[in-house]
Amino acid sequence: MAKEKTTQETGLILVITFGVLWMVNSLVLYLAHRLFPSYIVLGTANLPMWWAVLDSMAVLALLNTFTIPFVRQTEAKRGQMFSNKEWMVLYLGLNFVGIWVIARLAEFIGLGISSWMVALVLAVVLDGVQGVVMMQLEKARKK
Repeated sequence: MAKEKTTQETGLILVITFGVLWMVNSLVLYLAHRLFPSYIVLGTANLPMWWAVLDSMAVLALLNTFTIPFVRQTEAKRGQMFSNKEWMVLYLGLNFVGIWVIARLAEFIGLGISSWMVALVLAVVLDGVQGVVMMQLEKARKK
């Protein structure tokens, strides 16, 4: 019975994590687009800007959220929890690869970037903001 409750709590935490990451990622992407419109393009002839923001950042949030159970498995195998630095490095890589792949699908998802350097800078900013938000979420969960 205790294991079932833990599984249910973990599932709820993942859903909340997805929602928080989706909102934070969307806000960061929208602000980045407003500040640097020549480097980050949102929307296509068929997709409005708001749909491109929500769609592309939902994909990135799913990628980020689905990574958590695999990290937990790795932690269990090595018998040690990931440090904050390890989480940040992992998410920097995930964000960079995720943004790059999403941008390659610009015709369908609606996010376009001018170069891989933009993806790297956006990944660094997302990594920092996600780190702060996820640490606050963890503190709130433990209360």
